[in-house]
Amino acid sequence: MKAVNPSNISIGDIERQLRTMRSNAGVEGQKEGNDDSEFSDLLKHGLKEINATIKESEAAGLDLASGKPVNLHETMLAVTKAELALNMAVQMRNKTVEAYQEVMRMQV
Repeated sequence: MKAVNPSNISIGDIERQLRTMRSNAGVEGQKEGNDDSEFSDLLKHGLKEINATIKESEAAGLDLASGKPVNLHETMLAVTKAELALNMAVQMRNKTVEAYQEVMRMQV
C-alpha cells in the first residue's frame, strides 16, 4: 500500500479506493438503479475492515503487554496499519463533510 498524505487526498483518490473496495467486497454485480444500497454496502464493508484491523492491532498489543512470545516488528506493523486505516477513515469523513457543506452553500 502506498503512503498517503492525508492533507492531499483528492476526490479521485477516494473514488479509486471505493472502486477497489467494491470489487474486493463482491458488490460489482448489483443493478445500476441500486446506488444507495450499493454505497451503503460499500461503506459498511470498509468500516468492518477498519474495525477488524483495529481489533487485530489491539490483540497484538495485548499479547505483547502480557509477555507472550510475539514478534515486536509484526506488532508495530499491525499498530501502524490500524493507525493508517483510522486516519484514512477520518480524512474520508472530513472530505465528505466538506463536500456536504459546499453543496449546502450553493445557491439555487
